[in-house]
Amino acid sequence: MTAVETSRSAAAEHSTPPRAAHIVRPGDGNRVRAFGNEIEFMLSGEQTGDSLTVGLATVAVGNGPPPHVHYNDDELFLILEGEYRIYLNGDWTTVGPGTVVYLPRGNAHTFEVVGPKPGRHWTLQTPSGFERYFAQTAEIFAAPGKPDFARLAAITKEYGAEFVSPAGGGR
Repeated sequence: MTAVETSRSAAAEHSTPPRAAHIVRPGDGNRVRAFGNEIEFMLSGEQTGDSLTVGLATVAVGNGPPPHVHYNDDELFLILEGEYRIYLNGDWTTVGPGTVVYLPRGNAHTFEVVGPKPGRHWTLQTPSGFERYFAQTAEIFAAPGKPDFARLAAITKEYGAEFVSPAGGGR
């Protein structure tokens, strides 16, 4: 049996149909603004069979989300531009371009862009769902007046996460 025949035979044993491959060019993703940040979602759960979300985040100096914990998904940041202060389970660390930040579920974390220039990073979550959460929270930030933080907390809980207070102070 050739390698191609073996691969086809192995694929036939799986009942799940193969997922469609995607190429998404810059500017072709779905741009969403929440928490003062913008993420261009390049791959969503709809495109990945709910296995993965991929977005390119742009973060203004001084911005970042409230400290929080994800209970259902793992998160990965690939820092492209800017200087970030990352909070992870009680410790703050400053990082820059080229840094990889892995945030497995269950770890309290946040970040803030602290350098003189805005930050940009790839954000990946597995399984998917973060793009739906971010879109729902964007509606709250788009409404006139101050954001309804009780509603934000409720939506966050619906998606298997919660806001927390950082140990040792900080944001």
